[in-house]
Amino acid sequence: MLDLIKPNLPLALLLIMVMGCKPEPQTRFELNGIEVTTQSAVKDRLKTPEQWVSIVYTNLFQAALPANELFDVGQVFSSIGDQDVAREVLLSNFFNAEDVQLPTTEEMQADPDAFINETYLRFFVRLPSAAERAYVRNFLDNHPGMTPELVYMSFALSEEYLYY
Repeated sequence: MLDLIKPNLPLALLLIMVMGCKPEPQTRFELNGIEVTTQSAVKDRLKTPEQWVSIVYTNLFQAALPANELFDVGQVFSSIGDQDVAREVLLSNFFNAEDVQLPTTEEMQADPDAFINETYLRFFVRLPSAAERAYVRNFLDNHPGMTPELVYMSFALSEEYLYY
């Protein structure tokens, strides 16, 4: 029997190769077009005064503002005509509170990149772009009197922070 297979071995191998080799099915991948924008560009809904107060309180104190205090602050906030002034006065009062959670100036200066990242995450819920990081880093380097309180105030009063 082996004598019959030996002469036909090349033919058997050819037959196995032809039978075993099949062309791969062609797969076609299609891409859906998407618009790429920065994370801040999609913030287009203005926060209500109560939302802004609640969020800024949480960002500064790392705790929720009690509902009765939120109601009282919201009423006072809404009764003031110039909302920008109201925000500045409220922030000033928050920064004077004993339990506000701020890094020290020494911590900010010791690791400015970590401070910048943490500040963007805390206030904008995103990391800074390379350009934003470079700008803030340059600003901190060129203004040695800058404090975390002033940086936090500028973030809390920024246009991006008013929207979600």
